[in-house]
Amino acid sequence: MKDIRFPDDTPNFEVSDFSGGHAEFVFDLVKLEGRNEIPRPFLHRHSYYHILWMSNAQGNHVLDFDNYGIVPHSVFFISPGQIHGWTSEIDASGYAINFSPEFFLQVFPRIEELAEFPFFHIANADPVLYLTPQQHDELFPLLKEIEKENAGDQRWRYDIVRSFLQILLTRLRRLHQPHDAESVLPRSYSLTKRFKLLIEQHYLEFGSVQDYAARLFVTDRKLNEAVKTTTGRTATQLIHDRILMEAKRLLAQSELSIAEISYRLNFDDFAYFCRFFKKNVQMTPGEFKKKFSAPLS
Repeated sequence: MKDIRFPDDTPNFEVSDFSGGHAEFVFDLVKLEGRNEIPRPFLHRHSYYHILWMSNAQGNHVLDFDNYGIVPHSVFFISPGQIHGWTSEIDASGYAINFSPEFFLQVFPRIEELAEFPFFHIANADPVLYLTPQQHDELFPLLKEIEKENAGDQRWRYDIVRSFLQILLTRLRRLHQPHDAESVLPRSYSLTKRFKLLIEQHYLEFGSVQDYAARLFVTDRKLNEAVKTTTGRTATQLIHDRILMEAKRLLAQSELSIAEISYRLNFDDFAYFCRFFKKNVQMTPGEFKKKFSAPLS
């Protein structure tokens, strides 16, 4: 199996370099086949949304330090800021779909609509869909339409691309396995989704569950009950999960010291940060940093 490399400095792609790295980047779609830079077997991150539509591939995808198998008809969803890298034992075919956060908000302008896409939640455990051959073939024409429209220079092409992208993402949302709580307890599920989105926006700013509850116009008790019912975890644990994920990402960038990372995450006590990390990850920050500076076999 090919290795995924963990470079000393995690590259960050601010704009899609597939489109030439133009500062005005809002959207592009490129074929995976026939490109020397694909796959990218090193950890990197993007400042834009990134969908890997793998019609044919076989390998491994590391996404925020978790491993996912790559098989034909896999669809991976990567949000801005997530760290990932992937390899394929065969020549990959399919598409990379890249779009800026601003473009996404034009497709789904309301926060309630964004909350309906669980595969773009960084705290979600399912950033991949494994399609059946029939599901793949039914959706593939939408990609061809996006490719055709994006390749031209006709007026309002991005309006048409947005429409096709909206259809594609909505169809994929249908296929995503919902949590049982979504149908049984829709109010709790909706509150939990809004809470997760709020964590993503304010995990470094808000210091307590009460801060989130106030923003959501509920009591902290009601918020905890909803989160516990739908996820089996407490609200505090979900907040800690997000802080830990950011700590892991920063530790993978070795130009930052552990003390600097502790400070960036708003820990007043460096020793407490180390205890917090070890308690939840079962290794010290230094051990984690060392582990992810070596190739993953």
